[in-house]
Parts: sequence; C-alpha cells; structure tokens
Amino acid sequence: MKVIISENQLGLIRRIGEIERLIDPTLDDIYFFLQSIDQSNSLKMRDYDAFESTVVTKLSNDLANKTKLIGDQKVTLRNQLLRYIRNEYYSKIRDYFMSRLEKK
Repeated sequence: MKVIISENQLGLIRRIGEIERLIDPTLDDIYFFLQSIDQSNSLKMRDYDAFESTVVTKLSNDLANKTKLIGDQKVTLRNQLLRYIRNEYYSKIRDYFMSRLEKK
C-alpha cells in the first residue's frame, strides 16, 4: 500500500523532531515568565489556560518563523503546528503544570 504525503503534511512532519527538542525548555521558559509577573506566589490553576495557550503559540510561531515560507503558506503551517502541539502534547503540558502547583 502506498501512502501519499502532501507537501503541507510534510512541512509538519519535518518539524516533529524540532518540537520534541524545544518543548521542555519552552515549558520552563513560559512557566517562569508567567510566574515573574507575580514573584510572591507560584502559579495557580486559574493560570493554566494562559500557560497552555502561550506554550503552544510560542512553539508554533517560532517554528513557522524559521521557515522561508511567506503569506498563506506560513499561516497554514503555523495553524497546523498549533493544532498538532495542542493535541499531541496536551497531557505533557498539563502534567508539567500540575507538577509545579503548590501542594497544600
């Protein structure tokens, strides 16, 4: 059986290794960035949506900006990356955030 991969899918597939490499440092960077807004307290559960959204957006924008694509092609790739990261790394992002919450 032949599997035909379009150029759009190939652009995403080429970047999966890069996502794996960047996800952990990005989680740390974004957590500390959001925490620096209020140094006295660690993040709360109410901050999870901002954390998740910022991680996904930063990764997808960084990867899309490293390409030579312009216009609609770049936006399409960025949107594919957004969806892929949000779906495939949901539990990793959530687990990281939950592990950093203060245990009371």
